[in-house]
Amino acid sequence: MQIIDLVGNTPLVYSNDIALKLEYLNPTGSHKDRIAIYMLRDVKEKGLPEGNYVIEYTSGNTGISVTWAAKFFGYKPLILLPENIVKEKIEFIKILGGEVRLVSENEDGHEIAAEIAKEMGGIYLDQMKNQANFLAHYETTGPELYSQVKDIQCFVMGAGTGGTIYGIGKYLKEKNEDIKIVLLVPKGSFLQEELLGQKDDDELTLLEGFSYSSFSELLERALDDNIIDEIEVVSSRQAIEGAKALLNNGIPGGFTAGANFYYAKKYAKKKSCKVATIVADSIIRYSSLMHLIL
Repeated sequence: MQIIDLVGNTPLVYSNDIALKLEYLNPTGSHKDRIAIYMLRDVKEKGLPEGNYVIEYTSGNTGISVTWAAKFFGYKPLILLPENIVKEKIEFIKILGGEVRLVSENEDGHEIAAEIAKEMGGIYLDQMKNQANFLAHYETTGPELYSQVKDIQCFVMGAGTGGTIYGIGKYLKEKNEDIKIVLLVPKGSFLQEELLGQKDDDELTLLEGFSYSSFSELLERALDDNIIDEIEVVSSRQAIEGAKALLNNGIPGGFTAGANFYYAKKYAKKKSCKVATIVADSIIRYSSLMHLIL
């Protein structure tokens, strides 16, 4: 067995009657290990020779996972990150051997990544559109979750690329069309404005794993396929409250996990149903922001 074989099959625990799939127990500490393997396997099968570059624009976790997994496929990772990303993610990518380029707020990271891939003869993975992102969760995370919580009635999840909620949601709906899929969007985001017709201010923007500025193709597909039943807005303060609650129960989830947990509890109370969500990464990844939880 190799370390890459430990991706997936993560455990599930209950806290406040919420089923929590502990994705931070993947090798690099997030659920993005799953999609990194799927995306890199896909480019390998499509004929990208070893030694070439794989490029990704990401809020961090996917960049970490791609950099780590690239070693097993023989590729060179080049990761583009927003300049305001937490430094821990930048440093993690670098120590794993990845090249990092920071993108300013007035630049389009996706366009830059595509241009670099063309110039270097590599491939831009483009997780926002990549079908392998969706398939990773449809073929692995969804079946695992369903086998662990067979009486599941609702799945709550915030969307970044949309791949997780689309993949898990589609699998669950195929098993039982009555299972409700609840999408969380961050307060003050483009998604809030686009999907709900309003854009409220949020004093913090902690939810790096959720999408603030884009509406991904995978999320659009999830909506078009009627996978999403309800949409809720979550604030950074609510995410902090949820992260505190997780920590009080011994689970060191990050801020997106806190947001998921906050609304999972709220939904379970409102609907009196069995709710599941995922703990995507750990608060350890955000040590420079831990003071917000004290």
